Amino acid sequence: MGEQILVVEDEKTLCANVARFLTRAGHTVRAVETGRAALLELDIRAFDLVITDLRLPDIDGLAVLDRVREGSPETVTLIMTAFASVDSAVEALRRGAHDYMLKPLSLADLERKVHNIAEYKRLGRENARLRTQLRGERNALEKLRRGGRELQELCDVLERMATSDSNVLVLGESGTGKELVARALHETSDRASGPFLTFNVSAVSDALVESHLFGTMSKEGDREGLFRAASGGTLFLDEIGDVPLHIQMKLLHAVDGKEVLPVGAERGVKVDTRIVAATHRDLAAMVHDGTFRQDLLYRLQVIQLRVPPVRERLGDIPQLAADLLEHHARAQGRAVHGIAPDAMVLLSSYAWPGNVRELSNVIERAVILSMDGHITPADLPVELGIRPSSSGASHDGAPPLDDEAANLERATLAFQRGHIERVVQVSSGRDEAARRLGLSPATFYRYLTRVGLRAAAPAAESPSPHVDGKSTA
Repeated sequence: MGEQILVVEDEKTLCANVARFLTRAGHTVRAVETGRAALLELDIRAFDLVITDLRLPDIDGLAVLDRVREGSPETVTLIMTAFASVDSAVEALRRGAHDYMLKPLSLADLERKVHNIAEYKRLGRENARLRTQLRGERNALEKLRRGGRELQELCDVLERMATSDSNVLVLGESGTGKELVARALHETSDRASGPFLTFNVSAVSDALVESHLFGTMSKEGDREGLFRAASGGTLFLDEIGDVPLHIQMKLLHAVDGKEVLPVGAERGVKVDTRIVAATHRDLAAMVHDGTFRQDLLYRLQVIQLRVPPVRERLGDIPQLAADLLEHHARAQGRAVHGIAPDAMVLLSSYAWPGNVRELSNVIERAVILSMDGHITPADLPVELGIRPSSSGASHDGAPPLDDEAANLERATLAFQRGHIERVVQVSSGRDEAARRLGLSPATFYRYLTRVGLRAAAPAAESPSPHVDGKSTA
């Protein structure tokens, strides 16, 4: 695929020849003869490469170079000059030019330099993508991979899409992490070095959606708009089902034709923006009802992905809760290091209608309320269900439980036992197991007794406990 190139040359014959040569080589070329015309083109279009003469009849090529550097830093500039002084070349390079050529031009040399610049940009995008992948703490795909089978399968699909530039529609309930999926799509694509912008359609009034998306041009000043701001990168449109019907045709034109018409403008502006849209609505039903355009749906869902709700992946709760605990403890400046097993039972038994967003709110609240460095059932909201006694009163002479409560108690103990056994299996001893669970050694011993696991001192470590799966009862 060719480059988008702007040629700025005041010699008409040379300007036409260079434009013709580059067009035949497969590039898309705009050619102008003045610096001011070049600045206008840069205002309304995105270019991969600007080839400009150093001396122009109105403003010089260095002014064009400065405009590129300030307004389109991803665009590469190649300087042409007939004034082959070392000073002019050095000044152009110092101010951000990628390379320069001397007149009279050699078309073979021009072709080689344009090819090298295209390869330079491709490698830059690839390096940026790899750097992003290596930053594990910021890598969206890595965060998704920490989930269970459902998310692992979703990640496999995302990785296979790494070289695709197609539009994607992400479906899922509110709070499931659709934006994280969109960010993973961006970070694993060739656009990783470009911007990633998000826009929640439902968060603004219908009257403002158009100007937010496409920008404005008026005497009071211009507004770039999200499509232009995200050019070269990805624009995530959340709650796409809320786009007003009268704007959907303009959105279709922007998505399909890679061109937007700012409010108040007389001509369109070219953009190079990938769209990832998301919704919790049934867009097919909206098409049937006449509230969503079918042609727009087709363009948005070239590839369709579904993010499962938390209730379909309850096995992910321990890892999700641990990640959220680390995040909120750091944000709140609180020394909260773990979640007690009986609290984890409650977290893992709840249906989470608000999905990850609701879980995050619950963990943040618990971090604030925690008194002893780990989250206990007392730190969780009552709507999570009946809380099993943390003191073991039901085993020490307290009134008998009814059948429902007794069943919950048995399920709680079984979950705690399994959870503790798994932690012990990957730990080197009592202290490490307690630390992984966010408990003191004394509290850890109490939990061992409570769930019916015998603590015996292993031969190589005394008095650290060894969980052998046998009940002391």
